Amino acid sequence: MSQSRGYLDDNPELESALEWAERWYHVPVLLVLLGFMLWNRVQSWENFIVDGEVLFNGNDAWYHYRSTQYVVNNWPATMPFDPWTAFPYGTSNGQFGTLFDQIVATVALIVGLGSPSDQTVAMTLLFAPAVLGTLVAIPTYLMGRRLGGRLGGVTAVTVMAFSTGWLLRRSLVGFSDHHVAEALFQALGVLGVMVAVSVAARDKPIYEQFIERDVDALRDTISWSILAGVAIAMYLWVWPPGVLLLGILGVFFLIRLCLEYVHDSSPEHTAIAGAITMATTAVVSASRITVLEITATSQSLLQPGLAVAVGLGCVFMAWLARFMEQREYGRYVYPATVFAILAVGAVLMAVLTPSLWEFFTRNVMRVIGFTISETAGTVGEAAPLRDAGVLFDAHGFAVIVAAIGGLYLLGKQFLSDDAPAEELLVVVWALFILLATFTQQRFAYYLAAPIAVLSGLVVGRFVHWFDFSADDGVEYYQVMTILTVLLVIVVPLFAFGTTPVEAGSTGPGPSIQGWDESLQWMEENTPAEGAYGSGGDATLDYYGTYEQQEDFDYQEGQYGVLSWWDYGHWITTRAERVPNANPFQQGTDTAAPFLIAQNETQANNILDSTDEDDAKTRYVAVDWRMAETNGNQPYLGKFFAPPAFVDGVQASDYYSQLYVQSQGSGVRQVTFQKQAYYETTVTRLYRFHGSAAEPQPVVVDWENKQTRQGAQYRGAPTSEEEPEGQQQGRIVRQFQSMEQARQYVEQDATSQLGGYGDAPSERVPAMEHYRLVGSSETEAFPNSPQYRYSAWTKIFERVPGATVEGTGPANTTVRAAVQMRNPATNKTFVYRQRTQTDQNGNFEMTVPYSTTGYGDWGTDEGYTNVSVRAETQYQFTAVGTNNGERTGFTGTTEVTEGQVIGEDDATATVELEPISIQQGNETSGESREPMTEGAAEAGA
Repeated sequence: MSQSRGYLDDNPELESALEWAERWYHVPVLLVLLGFMLWNRVQSWENFIVDGEVLFNGNDAWYHYRSTQYVVNNWPATMPFDPWTAFPYGTSNGQFGTLFDQIVATVALIVGLGSPSDQTVAMTLLFAPAVLGTLVAIPTYLMGRRLGGRLGGVTAVTVMAFSTGWLLRRSLVGFSDHHVAEALFQALGVLGVMVAVSVAARDKPIYEQFIERDVDALRDTISWSILAGVAIAMYLWVWPPGVLLLGILGVFFLIRLCLEYVHDSSPEHTAIAGAITMATTAVVSASRITVLEITATSQSLLQPGLAVAVGLGCVFMAWLARFMEQREYGRYVYPATVFAILAVGAVLMAVLTPSLWEFFTRNVMRVIGFTISETAGTVGEAAPLRDAGVLFDAHGFAVIVAAIGGLYLLGKQFLSDDAPAEELLVVVWALFILLATFTQQRFAYYLAAPIAVLSGLVVGRFVHWFDFSADDGVEYYQVMTILTVLLVIVVPLFAFGTTPVEAGSTGPGPSIQGWDESLQWMEENTPAEGAYGSGGDATLDYYGTYEQQEDFDYQEGQYGVLSWWDYGHWITTRAERVPNANPFQQGTDTAAPFLIAQNETQANNILDSTDEDDAKTRYVAVDWRMAETNGNQPYLGKFFAPPAFVDGVQASDYYSQLYVQSQGSGVRQVTFQKQAYYETTVTRLYRFHGSAAEPQPVVVDWENKQTRQGAQYRGAPTSEEEPEGQQQGRIVRQFQSMEQARQYVEQDATSQLGGYGDAPSERVPAMEHYRLVGSSETEAFPNSPQYRYSAWTKIFERVPGATVEGTGPANTTVRAAVQMRNPATNKTFVYRQRTQTDQNGNFEMTVPYSTTGYGDWGTDEGYTNVSVRAETQYQFTAVGTNNGERTGFTGTTEVTEGQVIGEDDATATVELEPISIQQGNETSGESREPMTEGAAEAGA
């Protein structure tokens, strides 16, 4: 008898207290852990209230807000079709308007006593991920307890509570996406199957009991299997692409039934549980079908069909086992036969239904096959996991402990005849989610639960082996051993990297705040949907119910707003306008080629080929990240994305990288642009506001270098002789004239003219049909040399443009310029364009900016209330001959708003006259110095 046992015998009250603690310790511990999880997730909630409004984090949360509002207005129905996105087609939202939105809407209705305000709905959605993320701990505890006892369950919750990975980030307040609901309902589904197969193993149901209607013997197996099927169906209801779980269960039943037969145990019991579970899933999923096709992105025939396939597979394998048992086949003939049948079935599918075979193989490879398309690589959550170190950063040594637990359970399945089926299920689940996580890092938020459960298993079994029981007394070495194990798992989560509390600190981020200013401007200063060109109220009901259809017929005056797909939901919900592209990645086939189109004609043709006859894309919204080529911190530019969606081009066609030494021993990536970048529509809009851009005496310089491993790269110049006044190793060099800059490039093969900031290598022509009409007040880089005009987001309007006709000197270049002011940033810019006169001195050009008449055409008339307005008339300059002398010519004209928007067909006219130059104390019509184009413009 241990010393502690004797001490307890002498102190019965202490012994009673210890027994109570041993029985109930998990309750207060779990309450503390759950309280910490909830607090940690909601600690920053006030950061999301900006000027009294709720701003969510990310993109998808905003569409969930829209979907939830619809459910609130039409409870419990979800939105069948939405014409407020994916212009000019509309969309069925598939993964949105699901159980997640219905749950949030129901809570909002309860909180709002049946009539919640918009603020109540927003606040409910704001806190939803934190609550659901905390609830994930409950099935995690139950799974951990089933495998490792109560201590195993508590350990599992402890690991989950202090992990800093994707589950925490996806369940923070404000990140109101369906991700955390996926994690919760998947865990419930796995838990349900664990219980169902365990009950089946206990009660051993067989086919004859169904024939005899032995309800008492079958009740538990049927009940738990139905509950498991409902839980799985609810998971698929939250996220239709969750058919991955059906595949995991299919593999589990395949392996488990084979192992049971090999171990001389009837597979029939587990197969019955599997068949009932899958049948229930199929029935419930079939009730939610919205499209009669096979697709993973919507509630389709795929979900119930795959469930039926797994269920029938269980039935077939049970029948086959009986058949082989009666004929006394060898133990290994059964699995060999099963896998042979599967192989033949796969071959037949590939031959007879190649499209179906391609569908399954493509989706398997993109989910667990370490395969990613170029376009999917532009989506942050769909990118592959960087390396295994990410998992250690998030879960610490729990990753190793979980791996040990998984290997232990896997070995037990093959070496033991009585290994529980639920243990194999957890191993298969963890393995497939691990493969999915390395293929697409989004699945990392699923991985938190299996890592926690397997860690709980190891700790629970470890303590059990030490026989830690109050009945036998407690030795100090036992206590120290248990504490050591827990510390090894938990302490690294606090001691290294980001602590859980630090990871719980969050906010809406600068992007939505930068965009929101311009989107609110758009809502107030552009015509309502259906009122473009006519004025009046919107003709498109914002929360209307529309029948599901392939191609929505937009009416006269309804219009689209083109931007990159990341920002589509913001445009829908904050501006209440219809985006062409959205985060469903719909519309990328229009947005991507438009943004990188190399001339205005090409860009216009792209829109014209997509737009309807009576509904057009009227606005383009771009932010600085769309024009930024550096995708690394702190820039996180997005220019790299559109080329991935366009055949025949790649990001390297537009920019290159330099690697320079940063402070300390790190290396910093710097990008410099090629001429093709400056020719793209997104660059011409954001950087130049549609104006022409001239090359500047700027040179980007580099040196070809080599790493220790022999890899070639471009680095900062270090060895060549520096021009006078230039610093050693300078990448960007500024010269006094273009002649000097070109001469330097001719002498240095590792340099290029332009490519930095707003400096192209060659002239970029002006755009004639796009004008800046509004922007955000926030500037991304107020004082950056790379961005002269860095308003976070800029709104451009596509207009017919005004025709200007004029006369001047024959066969010469005419330049037009007008100074514009953006009141949002209080900065001015000059729109410039040029054209050529004919042999008679006549010229014509189309300009997108007006100089007067703004008050005549606003939202009441169905047009834009333009904020960016002219401070001058259009000024025209040219250099020609006058009386045989080279002379400057100038002229001015006004362009009305009506002319620009096409309501006034009148042509603006201008006649260029010779410049009078002041020469000391006298005025002359001739210049004594040779007249240049620059002097003529300066004279104007």
